[in-house]
Parts: sequence; C-alpha cells; structure tokens
Amino acid sequence: MKRVNRVFTAACLALFATGHALAATPAPSASGGVRATAAPPSATPSAAPVQSAAPSAANNGHAAPAPSGADNGAAAPPAGHAALAGGAANEQQADVNESVPGLEAGSITATIVNDRGIPLAGQQVRLGILFQKIAEGEARSEKFATADAQGTVHFSGLTRGSDHAYRVTVQAGPASYQTSPFNLRQDMGQRVILHVYPATSEVEQAQFGMRGYLYVETRDDVFQCEALFRVFNVGQVTWVPKDVVVQLPKGFKAFKAQEGMTDVRFEQVDGVGARLKGTFPPGQNEASFRFQLAKGTDDTLTFRMGLPPHVAEMRVIAEASSTMNLEVEGFQPPVPAANNNGQRVLVSVKQLLRRDEELKEFVATLSGIPTPGNGRWLAIAIAFCLVVGGVFAANGAFDDAGEGKDLAADKKRAREVLLRELVALEAARRQERIGPRSYEQSRSALIDAIARLGLPAEGTRKRAKDSKVNPTRKRAKSAAERG
Repeated sequence: MKRVNRVFTAACLALFATGHALAATPAPSASGGVRATAAPPSATPSAAPVQSAAPSAANNGHAAPAPSGADNGAAAPPAGHAALAGGAANEQQADVNESVPGLEAGSITATIVNDRGIPLAGQQVRLGILFQKIAEGEARSEKFATADAQGTVHFSGLTRGSDHAYRVTVQAGPASYQTSPFNLRQDMGQRVILHVYPATSEVEQAQFGMRGYLYVETRDDVFQCEALFRVFNVGQVTWVPKDVVVQLPKGFKAFKAQEGMTDVRFEQVDGVGARLKGTFPPGQNEASFRFQLAKGTDDTLTFRMGLPPHVAEMRVIAEASSTMNLEVEGFQPPVPAANNNGQRVLVSVKQLLRRDEELKEFVATLSGIPTPGNGRWLAIAIAFCLVVGGVFAANGAFDDAGEGKDLAADKKRAREVLLRELVALEAARRQERIGPRSYEQSRSALIDAIARLGLPAEGTRKRAKDSKVNPTRKRAKSAAERG
C-alpha cells in the first residue's frame, strides 16, 4: 500500500509540475494573504508562470479540476485514471450558484444531487444568513428545509441587497458541502445545484496530492512563519481528514489559523502542532496557518517540521539579507529571488520522484542571521547614566568639583563615543546586520543621549560662577568709613 501511495503521489507531482514555473509562485505572506514570490527557474521544465486556480462559486467554493491538457495550476488526474482524465461518464459536474431572471425575487431554489447528478430526496438543507451593516453590527441566523423527491428545496421572502449574505450548506455524513456566500439581487432569485460525493477519512481511499509552502520572515525578536497547503483532489471521493496532525517545531508560539469560506481549516494542538480539519471534495482547496519561533542571540536557527500526507512538492521560502543562507535537508539548493516588495528571499524546493519515499517532514537551517552587538546596548546604558548625570549637573550638583572642568571634559568625551556609535549603527543598518526595529530603537536612544549631553556655551559656567555671592570675600569700605 505504501508503494501505491508513493506512485500516486509522484504521479500527482508530475502533473503539478508540468507546464508551471516557480517564477511567480504564490507563497504565504505575513499578513495572511498570498505573496507572489520568484523562485528558481531551473526547478521546473517550463518557463510558464504558475496560475493558481481561484475558488469558484460554481463548485462548492473550490476550483474544479482542469480539463485534459489545460494548464491553469490545478492538478490533473494521475496516470492510470483514464475515466477521470477524459471519459465523459465519470467527469466531474460543476456546482451551480447563479441569479436567474425567471425565479421569484427574494427566493432561493436549491437542488441537491449526488456525484452522478441524481437528485437526493429527503436531504436536509441549511440556509445560513449573515446580516452585516456598519451602523448596526453583525447578526447571524439560519433556516432549514428538507429536499423533495426531486432533491429540491425552496426558500422565499428573503431580504435582498448587499447587507444580507446567504450560503446553502448540506451535511452528508462527516462531509460538509456548501456554496460560496452570495447576495440576492433586487429583480431575480437565486438557483443553486449542489453536488454531494461519497466520503472517506482513509488516506489510501482518496486520490489527492498536496503542494506545500512555508514562508519565514526574520523579525527583530521572532521568526514569523506561515504555512500553506494546497490540496488537489483528483478523484470522485471526498476526503475528510481524521487525526491528521502537522508536527510543528519545538517551542512554537502565537499559533493562528486562517479562516476561509468553507469548513477547511487548521486547529492548534497544544505543544504538538496543527490538526487539519474539514471537507476536501473533488477539486482544489487550501488551508493555512501562522506561528512564531523565538529568536535568540545565535546567528543560526535549525528547526524540524512535519507534513500532512501526500505532499508531492514542498517549498521553503525565507526572507534573507545578503549575509543569510538557507539549507533544507534533501531539498534543492536555495536560489535567490524577490518577493512582491522587492525584498530578497531564498527558495528551496523538494519535488518527489517515483523512487522517493513519501515526504513526511523536513529540517531547515537559517544561518547568518543578523544579530545586534552587545556594544551597542552597552553604549545606550552608558548614555542613560550620563543623562542622569547631566540632570544633576544642570542643578549645580557638581559645580564645586574641580570648577566643572572635569565634568565638561567627560561629557565631551562621552558625546564623541556616542557619535561614533551612531555612525557604526548606520553602517550596520546599511549592511543589513541589524533589523529595522532594533535600528530605530538604538538610533532614537543614541540621538536623545547626544542631545542631552550637549556641552554648555563657552563662558556660561564662568559667568554663573562669578554671579554667585561669595560669603568669605571682604566687602570694600565706603569713603565715610575710610575717613
């Protein structure tokens, strides 16, 4: 069975890779979206850009598999499945979700059918309703109906307009099938045809492959990581994962799963990783999550991460300064590229071949990580002490200490030291040896310290001293007293 899975995964990979390049590979961004990231041109036999199939409202919110020979980024059926590849008998039928002029305004007519288009009588159908208005907030409600002999339900008297969104959902065993949210037009009703497929939780009984991405962003105090997995179901059986847990690196924190329009999602397993949940019908779907890794004082980070089943291709993408390097065991050597913001990234790819074992985990190492030097923080501490001393000096606490000459000389030397630190800080930032946040904090502290240590104007201290009354000095006698 393992050999069969390996061959199937390799077949999926071959179909993923054909006709696609890594030059515009979508990769997770720190904001939770998808970031187009350039990648090694040598990693694929074609120079055509990747075009990720977007979720379709006409197919459960999932992109339908591409027709035979199409090149739109969706997975084609693996070799050996002739009926799926081109046979009309088992070809997947697309869902329907459209406004129809002939239907009563403010109504929804939904028909539930199986994978062969046969109506499913007696199926319970849920209509989810979302009201959302800035002035009034958000409210959710729902309606239920049972399909008649033709597998059809009818909802009427519904509110039209952009403030109300609707979604038709059917629960069939462990699987959930739904449309994308839609609004009702003022002058017509909505027609929905929703397909229900046989479902399984067994990995061996479902025909799917995955393409995975891990995007790593180096921040001042943490590594921000975002993982995204695209699932291509090329069979006629829905996969409902059960106990599929992705092992995350030790010490991960700040886990956050991205919410989608379907029930597909990741859930945190405390101290372990992320559990994959939801329904994966025939077609394409994806799920993503974020987590953070602590950043220490070392310039090297090594971590291990597990993978869900049937990952046929995995890409690790790291934002990297000119001094950084990326190494992933068993992956292709990293290739420099640029993300949407023009920032340098390193991309390392692993594509399974027929002889390869299933990819279950990987170990990645980031080296040459910029770390702020200890001398800079020492300079800031010294500056703070000198600032405190300056406050006391301004109040005259040190006026009697060598007429203030030693203090003025010390402050001048301290100012020169801090100016040199400021110059070094600017050089470190240009060379990307320090992050933007550390740079701004250090620069602000140094400039503030230099400003507070500004030397008094020449002669000011002497005039201040002469203006003071000296009680030990004898008063000059008047003319009357001398007479």
